[in-house]
Amino acid sequence: MSLEKIVRLALVGAGAALAASTLFSRKSWAAELQPSFEDFHGRIKLDEVDEKRKLAEKREVLLRELRDKLPNGTPTFSYFNQGSYSMHTGVAPLDGNYDIDVGVVFDCRKSEYPDPVVLKSMVRDALQSGNRTVEIRRPCVTVTYLRQGAPEYHVDLVLYARRDDDKFDLAKGKEHSTKSKRVWEVSEPRKLTELVTTRFIDAGDQAQYRRCIRYLKRWRDQQFTKGAPVSIGLTLAAYHWFEPSKNFWNDDYRDITALREWVETILEHFEGAGEPSRRLQILLPVAPRTDVLLDMTALQMSNMEKKLRILAAELNAAEHAGSLEQASEILAGQFGEDFPVLVCSAG
Repeated sequence: MSLEKIVRLALVGAGAALAASTLFSRKSWAAELQPSFEDFHGRIKLDEVDEKRKLAEKREVLLRELRDKLPNGTPTFSYFNQGSYSMHTGVAPLDGNYDIDVGVVFDCRKSEYPDPVVLKSMVRDALQSGNRTVEIRRPCVTVTYLRQGAPEYHVDLVLYARRDDDKFDLAKGKEHSTKSKRVWEVSEPRKLTELVTTRFIDAGDQAQYRRCIRYLKRWRDQQFTKGAPVSIGLTLAAYHWFEPSKNFWNDDYRDITALREWVETILEHFEGAGEPSRRLQILLPVAPRTDVLLDMTALQMSNMEKKLRILAAELNAAEHAGSLEQASEILAGQFGEDFPVLVCSAG
């Protein structure tokens, strides 16, 4: 809870509502900026109907082909959606290269494929085609569809083997990885999706939570050319530390305040004596409970912290800017041209 909210509660509880209002009389554009944030959200979110339908169609074609072309004797599989697609936190990509994460669960135990890259190679070979590239990455097999030589969309197939409990074993490793990097790792992707999508009971709180995740994802896409934090890292930062924010007097949601307070909380969780040793750790709330930012280098982590500090400062500057036009210009500088800049009339 913010200091402002704590003090307001204390003063109102003492019957001093007027004093509370006077104490925090510094102009805030939070209410006036809310329509702009919601407009921005509408522009950047992955369309829940049209785009998702298109991606679902492409997924079905790919999985049908995989079933047809896998070698005889390969275990059968089922699938489920995972990642931002299933968590309802997807953002339209700046480069137009849409993606979808699909969990592919093979009806076998990991002991049948001691080297998980063998199974991943079979999937890669089955899906090779002239209009796409297929790459074995450490956590998945990525199928990228091309249009006139440029990526149009890609599908990340995350391969699992069944277990005797309600978890899966995740196939990790690349084609030329050392033996120590070719491993099966216990995973709970469905439970993770459930936790993220039910983080808040109140529908309005949940909606603001999703909007702010999308704002930070678009900010990431605008501010980083390389070494950016992974999407699941931003999503889990919200799962762990996001708190909804409403106007104290009328319960209207204030996205700029919620976003600023969340970013400030993220910054509070960086640990270390100083650059370049300071790090942010964001743990999976399910097995294997690892740090999803572990692969970021010290330089990347330092850059992330610096950019987050700039964002927190700019959000504060925008909320208390000299004019609404100035506020929206500051925000467009962080979030890009999809954030609407308000032009105030001279009269």
